[in-house]
Amino acid sequence: MHFSLKVQKIIGCSAKMISNASKWKAKPETRGRKRKTTIKMDRRITRMAKAQPMISSRMIKDSLELHVSTVTVRRRLCEANLFTRIPRKVPLLKKRHVQKRLQFAKEHINWPKEKWRNILWTDESKVVLFGSKGRRQFVRRPPNSEFKTQYTVKTVKHGGASIMIWACFSYYGVGPIYRIPGIMDQFAYVKILEEVMLPYAEEDMPLKWVFQQDNDPKHTSKRAKSWFQTNKINVTEWPAQSPDLNPIENLWGDIKNAVSEAKPRNVNELWNVVKESWSGITAERCHKLVDSMPHRCEAVIKNCGHTTKY
Repeated sequence: MHFSLKVQKIIGCSAKMISNASKWKAKPETRGRKRKTTIKMDRRITRMAKAQPMISSRMIKDSLELHVSTVTVRRRLCEANLFTRIPRKVPLLKKRHVQKRLQFAKEHINWPKEKWRNILWTDESKVVLFGSKGRRQFVRRPPNSEFKTQYTVKTVKHGGASIMIWACFSYYGVGPIYRIPGIMDQFAYVKILEEVMLPYAEEDMPLKWVFQQDNDPKHTSKRAKSWFQTNKINVTEWPAQSPDLNPIENLWGDIKNAVSEAKPRNVNELWNVVKESWSGITAERCHKLVDSMPHRCEAVIKNCGHTTKY
């Protein structure tokens, strides 16, 4: 009792508080609710998700005949760092595409920036008025693995309601943008080269400029090749199915983001948004994109020729 009074004086608390403290005992730790799956079951769940990244939690549950909820299956996958994500859409690459991409990257990895800055980058793109309403697909993957081939969705080009545009740009800024009327064939392409591209290039590009295009059949037709030879234009070799190597793709992304925000009501409004967005692209944006080429080549090499984050 004397000790309690002494403590009470030192710390300035009541006798009741000291009495309660002396009676307190640490409670043993409790384990909580029993885990619904065993370690073996967890491994089976994880193994199936890694083998089939596009499979759903319910399909895993049903396939393995698990007597747990789909929520529990999802929890086990998250514990294994396999999170649900929307898969990246990338071009369908065949073995020859991968080899050509890797070859191109290795041949150009040490190119000086001055060479990249002499290139006129060109491409066509489809811009849609309304977003697609298809069913979303999901994939389970670890963090920072979105461009690994097993976690991506392969795409092929197809038609649809849209406007087609052609444009070009270089390190020095954007060039003309052109709305393609009707079907784009080799005749229409050569007309664009003659009437849209060439006047701009002769006026605004460096003396020893180089033309870049992808391997679309219209671009590599006899008529197009003959036109380039007649006009003595140097065309760089380009690997097929390689939008990630062409920095103009990033500008298409800028335009499509602007369209998504503007929500045009018809194709004429759509074209106006596209033109306004294109003209608003700064020279600084173009500088950064063209100067990223060594990094793009490095990324292709690192990914063994497969699609990269660019």
